[in-house]
Amino acid sequence: MPEQIFEAVDYIGPVVVAAIFAAVLFLLSFCVINWLCIFRTDDVTAFEKLGARYNVKLGVHSLSEVKRGGYISTYALQQEELVRKNTHSYAHA
Repeated sequence: MPEQIFEAVDYIGPVVVAAIFAAVLFLLSFCVINWLCIFRTDDVTAFEKLGARYNVKLGVHSLSEVKRGGYISTYALQQEELVRKNTHSYAHA
């Protein structure tokens, strides 16, 4: 069996595959998980914190919620209860 001779293109293959894998993983985590699997009652994500630095919304929470910081779930639940209470009081009037 003759000796194999590798060229520069042969060594670039694994690097290209790793770059494609990283790009697909980033797109899945950003687009699918960050926008479809995170709800308003969940905590702020790292993408949202990064976007808040540059005034860009990168998730389901508003910029004011992200900049406020803290535990988003408690605030969101309080807002939902307040809206429920206000709509309930109008129903009885």
